[in-house]
Amino acid sequence: MRSPKFWGVIYFLTGVLFTYLAATSPGNMWSFYTILLMLFAAYNISISFKMFVMAGRMKRKDQ
Repeated sequence: MRSPKFWGVIYFLTGVLFTYLAATSPGNMWSFYTILLMLFAAYNISISFKMFVMAGRMKRKDQ
């Protein structure tokens, strides 16, 4: 299994990608597609923060 830091980076980059896609989507800001992409981005970025916190806790536990 890969480290939580690796998964944190993957989730963060996915969240950034979803944010970029939402920002460049055609139509207005309140379209269904844009809101859905921003929800996915917020979810992925929050999971990445949890993974970074978990990696820090694991590092402190090993010391």
